[in-house]
Amino acid sequence: MYEQVQVARTFLRMAWLYRWVGLATAIIACTLGWGAVQLMPDQFQVTAKIYLDSRSMLRPLLRGIAFESGNLSNTTMLLSRTLLTRPNLEEVARRTDLDLGTKTPEEFDKLISDLASDISIVGTTRDNIYEIKYSNDKPKVAKSVVDELLNTFMESTLGDTRRETAVTQKFLEEQIAAYEKRLIEAEERLKEFKQRNVGAMPGSQGGFFSRLEAAHAQMKAAQLELEEGMRRRDQLKEQASSQSAVVEDPFAMGDDSMVDDTDPEISQFEAKIADMNNRIDDLLVAYTEKHPDIVTMRKMVGDLKTKIEARKQELEKEAAENPVAAGEGDNFESMTGNPFKQQLQLQAAEADAMVAGLQTRVAEYERRVQELETKVDIVPEVEAELVRLNRDYEVNRDQYNELLKRRELAYMSQEADQSEDDVKVKIIEPPRVPLLPTGPNRLLFASIVLLLGLGLGGALSAVLSQMNPRIIDVPDLKDITGLPVLGVVSMSSSPLHRQQRRYELMAFSAALAGLVMVYIGQVVMFVMGIDLHGKISSVIGMIA
Repeated sequence: MYEQVQVARTFLRMAWLYRWVGLATAIIACTLGWGAVQLMPDQFQVTAKIYLDSRSMLRPLLRGIAFESGNLSNTTMLLSRTLLTRPNLEEVARRTDLDLGTKTPEEFDKLISDLASDISIVGTTRDNIYEIKYSNDKPKVAKSVVDELLNTFMESTLGDTRRETAVTQKFLEEQIAAYEKRLIEAEERLKEFKQRNVGAMPGSQGGFFSRLEAAHAQMKAAQLELEEGMRRRDQLKEQASSQSAVVEDPFAMGDDSMVDDTDPEISQFEAKIADMNNRIDDLLVAYTEKHPDIVTMRKMVGDLKTKIEARKQELEKEAAENPVAAGEGDNFESMTGNPFKQQLQLQAAEADAMVAGLQTRVAEYERRVQELETKVDIVPEVEAELVRLNRDYEVNRDQYNELLKRRELAYMSQEADQSEDDVKVKIIEPPRVPLLPTGPNRLLFASIVLLLGLGLGGALSAVLSQMNPRIIDVPDLKDITGLPVLGVVSMSSSPLHRQQRRYELMAFSAALAGLVMVYIGQVVMFVMGIDLHGKISSVIGMIA
């Protein structure tokens, strides 16, 4: 520790040898620095306070119906980030004529950079109050810049949502037109496909295999019903054939009670015709004359009528050929036809007609099953292609309907924005031309100049002492020579020399004190509000 103190002491004593050089350097540096500080132009700061009000009556009413086009967070981001973009600053510079002072693109770029650094936006999101500050050496220019910033912000805030709505609506219109074209193309493909495969399209009963299964079930049910009808018909015919054709009439009264017997075969044919006509009337309720069952039954009715005519002709011929046999009927006037047999014959005729209809139905179902089975390799492919086409069509239709819905929401949002803005900007403190400068802080700069001047003088003295070292003390001599010091001869100063040293020290102290007093004078004038800068500027102006 002792050695370090000795080194520091030696270093200071060597620097003290060049004290006048250091002092002169400090005085010159302080004089130039203070002059520069006083010649710095005054800065006038203009401040504007704005309040962002996001309270809107339409927002809760339109929640879930229209888009929320704007909110406070977006406006705050716009204020803090997009307001100081280069295009906005260039527009502000042109509107305030700041660009007139620039002659080259480099100067214009520097002007924009200075604007970006001089403009500050501060505030709190809790209170929603923001301050826009700008400083310039001309108060009117500073106010003009803040005014233009406010105008730009108001235009951006009020028009940003509407511009976004217009862009959104344009995009939606383009997408709707594109999807409408796709939808029409999908409809055309689906229509052409249905026209090409009109016989192989799935019906309301489901797909191909469902239809085939249903056709098999219907065919089996018809076959079972046909078998039941045939059994009933055969049983009725067997019962009718076992009955006697005539029975004795217990109520016969003599020759005047002749009974006109009807031929059993003709009666059977007429019963079939009546039953078929009833069935034809029932089918005509649901089908046309071209239905296969109706056509078949009408053909059977015609055949039965032909058989009736042939039977009548046959009976007339027999009566003409054997009149004796025909006259013998008078001997059997007490005999009459068996009504039970006639009833069985009528039921057998109805069963026969029913069997004929069921045969036609079974034939039709068999034809349908055969037709479906021939398409077992084609129809599934058609159905798969139809499913794909329907899926594409439904996707395009759903997307198209969704775009239409969103377009209507965008229209409603636009109407809401035009009725009332979501975020209102209120200027609670407009900008005004300042009367007193707000900068620069000359007291601070003067203090910095004093410290820098003294530091520069001390540094120069230290550098010179190291460049031209001298022996100050016995240890230094011993370290340099490496020889032992046997004795020291002390210097004896004369009264005149001691007086000169005192004068020199007093002059040095006075010069240093004068430098400090100049600094103190500036501080006093600053505290008293004396405009030293204005006075110096006036003097320079008079001289110039």
